[in-house]
Amino acid sequence: MGRRAMAAAALAVLLAGWATADALDVAPGVLTTRRVIPEPVPYPEPTAVPAAPGIADATPVAVGDVQDAVDTLVAAAELGPEVSALVLDLATGAPAGALAPDVPGIPASSLKLLTAAAALTALGPDRTLPTTTVWDGTTLTLVGGGDVLLGVGEARDEANGHASLTDLASRTAAALAAEGVASVRLAVDDTLFTGPTGSADWGDVDWLFVMPMAPLAVDGGRSDGERYDADPALAAGRVFAAELAAAGVRVDGDPVRARPAAGAATLARVDSAPVADVVAWMLKVSENSVAEALARLVAIENGLAGSLDGATTAVADEVAALGLDTSGLVLRDASGLSGGNRVTARLLAGLVAVAADPATLDGLLAGLPIAYLDGTLAGRLADAPGAVRAKTGTLATVVSLTGLVQTAGGGALAFSVLASEVPRGGVDAARARLDEFVAALASR
Repeated sequence: MGRRAMAAAALAVLLAGWATADALDVAPGVLTTRRVIPEPVPYPEPTAVPAAPGIADATPVAVGDVQDAVDTLVAAAELGPEVSALVLDLATGAPAGALAPDVPGIPASSLKLLTAAAALTALGPDRTLPTTTVWDGTTLTLVGGGDVLLGVGEARDEANGHASLTDLASRTAAALAAEGVASVRLAVDDTLFTGPTGSADWGDVDWLFVMPMAPLAVDGGRSDGERYDADPALAAGRVFAAELAAAGVRVDGDPVRARPAAGAATLARVDSAPVADVVAWMLKVSENSVAEALARLVAIENGLAGSLDGATTAVADEVAALGLDTSGLVLRDASGLSGGNRVTARLLAGLVAVAADPATLDGLLAGLPIAYLDGTLAGRLADAPGAVRAKTGTLATVVSLTGLVQTAGGGALAFSVLASEVPRGGVDAARARLDEFVAALASR
């Protein structure tokens, strides 16, 4: 799991004039996401959370109490007039509390749960994504295989930087040296993904939080470690050219975009972390670019174009194949950035319930942020540390939270709450009210 200077990133966004909160859930303030919570002393002791939470030992919860809590929540002015919610008791499989669970709402980054499920089912948790070099005698081509978390330097155990362009350059240089080659022209093949590089719904502010889609990139499309590259594939090519030079191979000219010649031979390869780890990293930090790339890979796996249209179709198909009701589902992207996305609380809570059975969907719940401990829930839900795993979601007037609560009484609850019309400037208060609701569930 990657570690980022999230607070610094959020400050930069605010100074740039953020008018719409992003789906990353990393920017505090009156317009958007994270509550500013003082560092607690002492740090609360988290309750134990299994690596893969399940339902085998769950005990039923009091239905009336949960419904009362839902009714109180959705009536809260902080959440606005468009709220839907569903709480499922995983011990019985029955609803413990609900309000308008079949009315589609705006999911924001809760949508990433659907993309995560699709990647785990279509690609498989153990799949890795290759980045290769091929040589035709004159031109060396860097071929993208869908890994947008390429790194530089020593390969990391975590997903971000697991595959190192430094390692790829070293292996490539050794192969070239064996053929007596000291200089090359460098091309980048980014043809695995096709079509528009993003959603037509995304505005200028949205593009501050996602890279133009390509099947290879350094650090999620931020090769300088800060801003998203205008052309992530060629930026990765430039980084690779520098690594080749450091490994003793001269690169003539700038990298260009081109397919390898027919019959070109593969020289070297590096592989991403397993898809399960990539999915977990995406969920923990709510990385939009990784979500969009994974969805395109799902499309290709299912025989569709590696485009946005193919991605949204494939994600919907994979979720439906799990036996879930996708009525009202509208996907305008795969990350949740678009305000045009629509999903029901029933679908999201139902997906969590399915994921609670590792025999059906292993790896999804284990990758979710943990209350008060990590990811986009670090600093949130201080009253229930470790007892909640959930995907956050925030846009300028949208707040959502979807996940699993392990109650003090031994219960297990899958839940989803979507507030699609939060008063402008009131996201922070809405998130606080939503956190109070989930913490109350955990105390039962």
